[in-house]
Amino acid sequence: MRLSLQLYTLRDALSADVEGTLKTVAAIGLKFVELAGMYDRSASDWKTLLDANGLIANGNHVGIDSIESDFDGVVRDNKTLGNMNVIVPWVGENHYGAGWDKFAERMNEVGAKLAAEGLNLLYHNHAFEFETKDGEIGLDLFYKTAKADLVKAELDVAWVQIGGANPVDYINTLSGRIPLVHLKDYDPTKTPQWQPAGEGIVDWDAVLAACAKANVEYGAIELDEAAGDPVEAVRKSFNFFAAKGLS
Repeated sequence: MRLSLQLYTLRDALSADVEGTLKTVAAIGLKFVELAGMYDRSASDWKTLLDANGLIANGNHVGIDSIESDFDGVVRDNKTLGNMNVIVPWVGENHYGAGWDKFAERMNEVGAKLAAEGLNLLYHNHAFEFETKDGEIGLDLFYKTAKADLVKAELDVAWVQIGGANPVDYINTLSGRIPLVHLKDYDPTKTPQWQPAGEGIVDWDAVLAACAKANVEYGAIELDEAAGDPVEAVRKSFNFFAAKGLS
């Protein structure tokens, strides 16, 4: 599994200085990044900046409404970036309120269109998907209805655990359709709860072993918030995973 960084972690730094922040990311030792917003730059601009810093886009967070309303633009931008993984990062209840199976059917349609363009559609979970209805967990119904070849998973291990489930179990269950994971750590006794990897309560040895068994391609470092400097939190997380043998 190769290490990546979800750039949402450094959103404030990117808002102030895209070029300098990407140089810092590369200097930490990262080679792969997931995008979450373009910061008033075009896809072509981003590709130039990524290339200049030896960085590769391995994922891009794009809202489902944006994919559907500007499908051609989303396809064009991700092909320009050289990115194959289009990730829906979050949905509101207006999307899943009628049932996670209904939303999965909608994702199947989008996934089929992206697959025809050579792109993958993935879904990134939070904790609300673990609410139950009629005795079934929402995320389970979603992945049961979504077709494995059309809708893949980017499992956020911290949110799985916060939702009351075991991330190792979900990595095992989704094996074969989980090319990406979010390597996020947390400690509910701290504020903010998001912590550099190894400083929270996630059982990383078990998670990384499950990722290896499931042939996860990329593990993305992410912190929704950081108690101090987010760049330093990324650096600590990178060093932690590098010491575990990830590169």
